[in-house]
Amino acid sequence: MENVLVSIITIVYNGEMFIEKTINSVLEQTYKNIEYIIIDGGSTDSTVEIIKKYQDRLAYWVSEKDNGISDAFNKGIRLAKGKVIGLVNSDDWYETDAIEKIINNYVNSNTIICGNVKLWNNSTHYKIKSSTLDNIKLQMTIWHPGMFCPKEIYHKIGLYDENIRVLMDYDFILRCYLSGVNFKMSNVLISNMRFGGISNHLISESLHEAFIIKNNYFGKKFMHKIEYLLCNVYYHFVVYVKMLIYGIGREN
Repeated sequence: MENVLVSIITIVYNGEMFIEKTINSVLEQTYKNIEYIIIDGGSTDSTVEIIKKYQDRLAYWVSEKDNGISDAFNKGIRLAKGKVIGLVNSDDWYETDAIEKIINNYVNSNTIICGNVKLWNNSTHYKIKSSTLDNIKLQMTIWHPGMFCPKEIYHKIGLYDENIRVLMDYDFILRCYLSGVNFKMSNVLISNMRFGGISNHLISESLHEAFIIKNNYFGKKFMHKIEYLLCNVYYHFVVYVKMLIYGIGREN
């Protein structure tokens, strides 16, 4: 196993309810060559006090106002010294051996590694695999808590678009895909994601941003606006139905 440095970045704002579980999931990894960076957006709850409990084990942390999710991600990425970078939000958490699995699947500096993510809805869950890229032009098929990207790709492709509030990860993945970056899909469980994050609360804005992103990359050749909206409404409907049917006490 190659002993590469892995940078993990958590962004948070008023995340007192779950941030400690996230922090511990990183600090308790079986793989030890990790630097952990936390970017807090100026929380007004007890988040900063929780972070301070662990500050001696962090490579860097800051609490200051930012200009949104993309800006916070980019702050962390610029600071990262690792060869590979993972992003885990403050209400998500890693499996204990997540980074070890990722490094075991590491290929090269032009390959993004994607593992499986378990979605949680309160106390219930179901597992979704990181999909292939077959439908990436239609919808987001990669869950970012299970994605690890070599820093070299950020240097080549660019950081997250700070004009995008919700689907910045989809925009970044499309940029990578269209630029010839390789993706390795690994059938191993990497992380846990609480269902109901910003992209689910702001579905209307997500659809609007998705249309803009697709129009930027594919233009009129992709599909008419009404066709795209219908496809995405259907997609989100299917996700919610799966949560209702399979989420209670079952693991797919």
